Parts: sequence; structure tokens; C-alpha cells
Amino acid sequence: MVALELLLALPFIAAALDLLTRRGIFAVATSAAVAAALLLGSSPTTHLFRLDGHILGLLVFVSGIYAAISLYSIFYMRGNQRLGWFWAWMNLFYGSMLVFVSADHWILLAVGWGGLDIASWGLILTYRDEEDAGRVGLGERFWGLTWLWTPSASALRAILTVEVGSASLLASLGMAAAQYGGYISQWVALGDLAAALLLVAAFAKAAQLPFTDWLMTAMSAPTPVSALLHSSTMVKAGPILLLKFGSLMPTWAADVAFAVGITTALYGGLVALAQREPKVLLAASTASYLGLITAFSLKNPHEALWLIYAHGVAKATLFMAVGHAIHETHSRTPGAYPLAAKAAMALALLTLAGLTPLGALAKEHADVWVLAFSALTAGYVGKLLLRTGTEGTGLGPMALPYLGVASSAFLVPALPNPLWALALMGLALAYVPPPRVLYARLGLPLLYDLAAPRAFDAVKRAVAIGDRAVDLLIFKSIDAWNALVKLTATADRVVDLALHGALPTALAAASRQISKRNFDYWLYVAGTGIGVALVLALVVLWR
Repeated sequence: MVALELLLALPFIAAALDLLTRRGIFAVATSAAVAAALLLGSSPTTHLFRLDGHILGLLVFVSGIYAAISLYSIFYMRGNQRLGWFWAWMNLFYGSMLVFVSADHWILLAVGWGGLDIASWGLILTYRDEEDAGRVGLGERFWGLTWLWTPSASALRAILTVEVGSASLLASLGMAAAQYGGYISQWVALGDLAAALLLVAAFAKAAQLPFTDWLMTAMSAPTPVSALLHSSTMVKAGPILLLKFGSLMPTWAADVAFAVGITTALYGGLVALAQREPKVLLAASTASYLGLITAFSLKNPHEALWLIYAHGVAKATLFMAVGHAIHETHSRTPGAYPLAAKAAMALALLTLAGLTPLGALAKEHADVWVLAFSALTAGYVGKLLLRTGTEGTGLGPMALPYLGVASSAFLVPALPNPLWALALMGLALAYVPPPRVLYARLGLPLLYDLAAPRAFDAVKRAVAIGDRAVDLLIFKSIDAWNALVKLTATADRVVDLALHGALPTALAAASRQISKRNFDYWLYVAGTGIGVALVLALVVLWR
């Protein structure tokens, strides 16, 4: 019998091994081993982690999806100059998700959540700024903004956005831990402020409005990263957070989650119809479907859980199938797809529409009005199926993982409801010319690239004025307090640096430098240090 802590440590060990070997073999082996151990019941629950409720199923699901994507990545990423970097962050991404999902102590939950943030940042930086494969946008100008983002810009957008959610989560968890102790299973209820902060954290991570646009430019990452991020890690952490804390949330929280989720579902579906880059189209569709999951996460957790499974299978399939064409054509906007890719995309569409057994379970208790969103799904997936050509069969080692994932929708016992076939009428939307404002994502990028920096500068100037006044008062203190004054002034200068833009500037500079250089060795050193720190933390918490 393997201790669950040891099982959860395997991805972090694989990160170091794959960093050195640069092959990804340990990623595939580790995910398969974790899934097998969990299915065989050989890892007992401990006081730090839990496997009850829906947690075991989610861990097996994440591990299975990661195994398929890792196998696909071995072929997709072959020849890339930064394979050590890629595989190290991929394993850390996977391991962080396992820790987050199963953690029963709030500190470990926060560690897993934060690990997803930093791993996604690193993975977005896999391509260098000068590589076209890592760019998002076709270079047009809208409303004074050039529609083109490099990996360093995309990584900065992503980390600064999701850290809003991370700060909210830490504040929420800290408030609850101060009241009930460190173990989440012993908590009784969240207060209104803690619940509101938890919702903000979930919305930011799941790319719900107004936090949606970071997910579009995160397509700077290689396609396997997108497949993992959109199907089973990172963005899925948002609704899973709500599922974990659903019984502790006040009644009003369900209405807020429903309103934000449905609004994002409509926004994402309409925007997806207008996108020209397949990966950005799929990113907008993820925001849309996650909107539905978020909407039901507190009102109907059972339905939300099955929507997570159905969307994960379908979105992993779609990204890998699209990536197959991108890899073959070396273009971010391929005009044709292999036959195998189109067959897999068709199966994914049927799953999202509720017409496969897995899709049927996801839509089993859904209301009829959900058909409208399923029709939007048919429209934007239809663009990939009907508005592009077909070249070759595509049968080969790269096709096997996504064909296998697509076929897994038939592994559950359920019969589809013929009602959901009406959603396929939405295929006609693939031929409707969308307005340009939808391609421009209703101007939401302006909030990220123009409004937010200017608002930050305004806040920075206002804080600086008040801060200078505080400085003057401090330095006029009497001599008896001189030592305290110096200490306070030193701390105040550190705050000055952070508030005056040092942190965003440093992150931007780091992103640009990492995009230019190979830091595999230093990543290994840093990863080893982090791994040792995590082991020590686990030992302390265990005692």
C-alpha cells in the first residue's frame, strides 16, 4: 500500500527526471502509475489529503487526461529547443493540480493553487518571443491596440490576472482557518466576506468575466499545454474550488456564480464564433463552457461535475486534433485538417452536445434552455469541421492519443436524449459572418492592455503622494524613536518599490529574458530546492 503523500510526490520527482532526460517518458509513466494506484485503492486517505466524495474520480480523470496529452507531447514537441523546460513545468502543473484537488489542509490547497499559477506562467514561456508559433493575434489594429501578443506579454497578462484570484483565495482561507483551524473538513461555514473572496478566486482562475481575456493570449503556450490547461488543470480549478467549498457557502453565492457563469457562457460562445485562429476559438469556447460549469457548481454540483468530465474529454480532443494540423502545416491558422483530426473533433462535438454516453450524463438533468449554448458550440466547432479542407488520413502516433480520449466518451453506461440533437442545428452558425466587434472580443483586451496599466499608474501616483507624507512624518520623529524610524523607513522603501511598479517590471523583464534563454539547469536547481522545502513542510504538518 502506497502512502498518498508519496503518490502525490511522484509528479514532482518526474519533473526533475524529465528535466534531465528531456524525453517525457517519466510524465507518461507517472500519470499512468498514479491513475492505476488510485483505481486499485492502494493509497489510503490521510489527515492532510482526502479521497472522499468526488475527489477520487477527479484525480483519476486528471491523471488519465495527462497521460494521453503527455504521450501526444512526445511527438508534438520533438525537436523543440526547450524540452527540459517544457517537461519540468508540465509535471509541476500536473502535480500541483493533484495537490490542490486532494488537499484537506488550507496551506496545501494554497500551495497547489499557486503551483498552477507559476507552472502556467513557465509553460506560456516555452516558445521565445521571436518564434511565430508562440504568438497570438494576426497583427491588426483595433481601437489603438495591435492584436498581437508575444509569449512574454501573454505570460505577464496571465500571471498578473490569476494572482488577483490567488490573493483573494489566501485571504478567504486565512479568515476561515483563523476561525476553525487548518483542516478544511472541520470548517462549518464561510462568512460573507470570505465567500465573496472565494468567488473572486474561482472566477479569476476559471477565466470568468471580467477575467476572461488572459485565457485567449495564454495560447502562446504550445498546443499540448493548451490541451492540458483547458481540459483538466488550471481553469478547472475554479469550479472545483466551488465544488469543494459548496456546502460552506452562503445561499446568495449560488446566485452570483450562476449570473457570472451564464454571462460568461454567452460571451465566450459568441466570441468563439468570430475567431480566426483555431486555438483562440477553442480558448473562447472554454470560457463559455466553464461559464456553464460555474453557473451550476453551487446550484447543481452533480451536473457541474459531469460537465467537467465531458468538457475535459472533448476539449483535450479538440486541442490535440487542432494541434495535429498546426504541427503538420507549421501555421497557426491551418486551412485543412487530417481526416483523423476531423473524426475526433466530430466526436468531441457530439460529447459537448450531449449525444455520446458521457455527454448524456453531463446533460442528464440540464434544462431545455441549455440547448442555446449547445447550438453555439455546434457553430464554433462547425467552423473547424465544415469551413476547412481535409488532407490525408492523419493516422499515426500523434493521432492515437486524441482518438483514444475522444473514444473514452463511450465508456460510461448512458443513453443520449434525442432532444439534444436539436443543438446540431447550430452548425448553420458556422456560415454566418460574425460582426468585427466579436472578433475584437467586445474590446475586453483594452481592459488588459490600456485601461488596467493606466489605472495602476493612477493608483501608484495616489499612493506615492500619501506615502511621501508618511515619510516626512516618520523622519521628523524624536531621537528616542530613531531606531524604530529607520526600521520602518526601510520597510517603507521596500513597499515603495513594489507599489511603484518594480514587481510588474521585474516580471515583464524576467518573462522576456526567459523567452530568450535556456534555463533548464537553473530550473532543476530551483525545482530541487522547492521539492526539499515541500517535503520539509509535509513533515512538519504531519507531526
